[in-house]
Amino acid sequence: MTVLESLLNNTFSVYRRERTSDGQGGWLITYNALDDTVEGRIRPASGTEREIARAEQRQITHVLYVVHGADIERGDRVVCDDLTVDVVGIREPSKAGHHLEIACWEIQQEETEESGS
Repeated sequence: MTVLESLLNNTFSVYRRERTSDGQGGWLITYNALDDTVEGRIRPASGTEREIARAEQRQITHVLYVVHGADIERGDRVVCDDLTVDVVGIREPSKAGHHLEIACWEIQQEETEESGS
């Protein structure tokens, strides 16, 4: 086990985005679960990382670390417990096949049941 792998403290489910025509010129977007989960570590993005992303006309809230070769693509949705994030960018900082740093945007889940009268 490498040092990085010993730091991966969560299991993430990965959902791949699929677009299907709605028959009226638009698209329906669904997310389908991939068969395998991914071990990783996630942290809030720093202020500097958020500013750099804004300069690139992107927004990020978290950075996810996984081993190189994990089946994650831009546009995927990643879930761990009550945290759901969309993948907005992937980079390999070392260019050595070691790990990936994945820029993510947190998705707030909507309540599906209405309360009240």
